Amino acid sequence: MYTWTNRDTQAIMTTQIQSSVLHGVKDLRIESRQLDAPAADELQVRVASTGLCGSDLHYYSHFRNGDILVREPLSLGHESAGVVSAVGSSVSGFKPGDKVALEVGLPCEKCQRCQQGRYNICKEMKFRSSGKSFPHFQGTLQERINHPAKWCYKLPEDVSLDIGALLEPLGVALHAFRRSQMPKGATVLVFGAGAVGLLCAAVARLQGAGKVVIADIDAGRLDFAVQNSFAHASYTVPMKRGNDMDENLAMAKETAAAIGQVDNVGEVDTVFE
Repeated sequence: MYTWTNRDTQAIMTTQIQSSVLHGVKDLRIESRQLDAPAADELQVRVASTGLCGSDLHYYSHFRNGDILVREPLSLGHESAGVVSAVGSSVSGFKPGDKVALEVGLPCEKCQRCQQGRYNICKEMKFRSSGKSFPHFQGTLQERINHPAKWCYKLPEDVSLDIGALLEPLGVALHAFRRSQMPKGATVLVFGAGAVGLLCAAVARLQGAGKVVIADIDAGRLDFAVQNSFAHASYTVPMKRGNDMDENLAMAKETAAAIGQVDNVGEVDTVFE
């Protein structure tokens, strides 16, 4: 239960929320947590839509993501949008009821990379649902979270919360496109037909690619990509591995040659993987 100050957007008491919490390999539990009122520079957001990233699935299946180990119970989720439920005392431009998308990686804002505007590779980055920083920065698979207003983006009324949750992976695709320097009319190859791969393909098409081919080991994903006009053509990568580096290199060359035969693609100009 909330108690309200004379500023009716600011709660002064904690509230109990339900959170999805990972305790071990495939050990996911629904737990109650106490959530404080938002700090002066924060918004409290009722999380309404969250996508599941491949990293979330790695953490769920292995309690690690590559060499990043989970060292305490962790809420997953970081591709998210929600509705503002409370506003910190020094925040302007937001009000309860606003729909927002979240940027969930918080950089230090002090290092050279941050000062150069490359905060996405800040070494001190705290990223929700990641085990890299400790204590872990808890993810968004919770009823509500407090998040710095600086990293919340108001959504237009005609943009749904589900679409808002896609803005985080869309940002990855846009960044990849900008770095690729893809020319107009380019022939583009995208490896991977998950959410980020589909968005890379979509951005390439919108930015004037002449032909987009998408490749994956999952034929169902590829059918979806082509049928929904993310790509013009597709190639199903064979599920096999070599016994050594030479065999893997030979198979990679075979795959490249086979993709070149798809829809008479030949050589490609830009590759996203």
